[in-house]
Amino acid sequence: MIQLKKILVPVDFSEFSQKAIRYGVEIARDRQASLTIMHVINQRIIDAVHELSVKGYKGDFVEAMRKMIQDREQELHQLLPMEWQEGVPEIHFEIRKGRPSEEVINYAKENTIDLIIVGTHGRSALMSTVIGSVANTVVLKAPCPVLVVRELEHDFVT
Repeated sequence: MIQLKKILVPVDFSEFSQKAIRYGVEIARDRQASLTIMHVINQRIIDAVHELSVKGYKGDFVEAMRKMIQDREQELHQLLPMEWQEGVPEIHFEIRKGRPSEEVINYAKENTIDLIIVGTHGRSALMSTVIGSVANTVVLKAPCPVLVVRELEHDFVT
């Protein structure tokens, strides 16, 4: 039997992320696995905020980052309605900073994740020219199986 104890769903707050979360919740509930919903604040955004603060625009970089993290944490919790949480034994929320695909892969390795569930499309800091590049990199380099949830395919979860 395949054992799934830890499931990771990386999100970017797009509709595709919401669909991946729904799959993650259902599988976690069915397998009685822990579920981690993770967001990575893209390094490009961090660099842009830092550059603006260095150039003298109003605001402090540290304060701007604190506010960004606080806002993202709040948004992350709002992605998972209370009714979806019923029956899932453990739910964790994780915010990281850096390159999204690298952070997802590193988190999966550090926490011995058994399954990653990712949406195929999303949004990036400056609209990456390669649609789904984070999902693609995660599929290629993840230390565990990856379930890719596509937008227009047959749904198992309703």
